Amino acid sequence: MQLSFKSALAGIAATSLFGLTLWGQAAQPQWKDRAEYDLVESIKKEQNPQTRLGLLQSWQEKYPASDFKDGRYELLVTTYQQLGKAKEMLDTSKQWVAFNPKAVTGWVWINLLTISMNDTSPAALDQGANAGKSLLGIMDDTFSPARKPQQLSDEDWKKQHTSTEYIAYRTLGWVDLQRQKYEDADKNFIEALKRNPADAQASFWAGTANLRTKKLERQGVALFHFCRAAYYDGQGALPEQNRNQLKASFEKNYVNFHGDKNGMEDVITQCKASPIPPETFKLESKDEILLKQEEELKKTNPMLALWVSIKGQLSSGGPAYFDSNLKGQGVPGGVEVGGTKIDKFKGKVVSCDVAPPKKPKKVILGISSPDMSEVTLLFESPLPACPDKGTELAFSGAPTEFTAEPFNLTFAVDAEDVSGLPAAPKAAPKKAAPAAPAAKKAPAKK
Repeated sequence: MQLSFKSALAGIAATSLFGLTLWGQAAQPQWKDRAEYDLVESIKKEQNPQTRLGLLQSWQEKYPASDFKDGRYELLVTTYQQLGKAKEMLDTSKQWVAFNPKAVTGWVWINLLTISMNDTSPAALDQGANAGKSLLGIMDDTFSPARKPQQLSDEDWKKQHTSTEYIAYRTLGWVDLQRQKYEDADKNFIEALKRNPADAQASFWAGTANLRTKKLERQGVALFHFCRAAYYDGQGALPEQNRNQLKASFEKNYVNFHGDKNGMEDVITQCKASPIPPETFKLESKDEILLKQEEELKKTNPMLALWVSIKGQLSSGGPAYFDSNLKGQGVPGGVEVGGTKIDKFKGKVVSCDVAPPKKPKKVILGISSPDMSEVTLLFESPLPACPDKGTELAFSGAPTEFTAEPFNLTFAVDAEDVSGLPAAPKAAPKKAAPAAPAAKKAPAKK
C-alpha cells in the first residue's frame, strides 16, 4: 500500500524550503551584471512553469558561475515539480548537492523522491541511503541557533529540525524495507514515527517489516502497527477505503494469531493513542498460550497437544522440518500422546475455497481455535457442498504443502477419511408423467 506519485509530490510541496534563505550560502553574493539581475527578476515574475523553465535554462547558459546557484537550483527543482517531471527534479537535486553538500533542501528532495519514484534498483537504493545519512549528517550545523532566521521562533526552528530528521529516517526505513533488512527498517520507521506520529503510511511499512522478519516475537508488534495504520483517522491517515480494508485484515489476522478477539479492543485503544507500541506491549500467539498448557493438554486434549507440537516444530523448523517429517506421510498416523492413540485431528470449518460455496475441493479448518485458518483439506473430487462454518470435521491425510506466513498446512484427503461432512443432497423425486387426456365421447345419435 503506497500513496500515488501525485499525492507524494503534493506532500513534498508542503515540506520544501523549510524557511531557509532562497539564494544560498555565498558570502555577499553579487550580480555579474545588470542583465543577470533583470533576467532573474523576469523569472520571479513568470507564472507559466514551462516559460519559467526556459528562462532558468537561459540563466544557466549565460551565467554558469552565478553567485546565486543555490537559489537557481531550488527554482529549477520546484519548476520541474510543477511540470510533474520527477526524473528532472531528482537529477537537478543531485547536481545541487554535488555543488553544495550542505544544501539541505537538495538532500530533502532526493530523500522524498527516492520513495515517491519507487525505484528499487540497487543504485537507486544506494542513492537513497546516502541521501538519508547525508541529511542526518548536516542537521546540527544546518539548524544551529546561529543559523535561525530572525522571523522564526526557537520553537518553530526546532520543529523544522525535527521535520527534516523525520524525512531522513523515513527514507532510510523504506530503503531497508526494499533491501529486506527488516529489523533495521523497523528501527528507522520507529525514529520517523517519533518525529511524526501522524504518518500512517510509515506505520503500515513498520508492520510489514516486522511481519517479514517471520520471528514469532515480532508478529504481535506487526499487528500493532497495522492496527495504527487502520484505525488512525487524523491528519496523515490513509484513505478511508484503505483503512477499511486494513481493519478487516487486522481483525482477521489478530484472530489467526491470538486465537480469538480477546484483548483486541485494548490493542485498538493503544494504537489509536500512539504509533509506537508501549515497552510493555506483548501479544501472545495462540500457540504460545497453548504451549504453556502443553503438559495439561496431553491429559485433557491429547489431539490438540499433538497439533500444538507439530505447529511448534513447523514454526521453528520451517520447510526443512516439513519436507523431512511430514510431507507425504500419513498424519496423525496413530501417534500416542499421554497414552492416547491419535488417529484423526479435529477442526472446525472456517471457509471453503469457492464463493458461492458450491462443490468446493478445499475446506479451511481451525484446530487451535474455531476461527483460525490453520489447515486446508484438499479433496480429489469436489464436495457436493461446503460444510457450514463451525462444523466439526475429523480427518487424517497426507500433508502436501506448508506456508509459514500466514501459517497453513495442506492435507490431501479422501472423503472417506473425513467424518462430519454433510451428506449429498438427495435427488428430487421425478414427477409422474401427466395422464393422457380422456377420449371424448362421440355425440349421441338423434
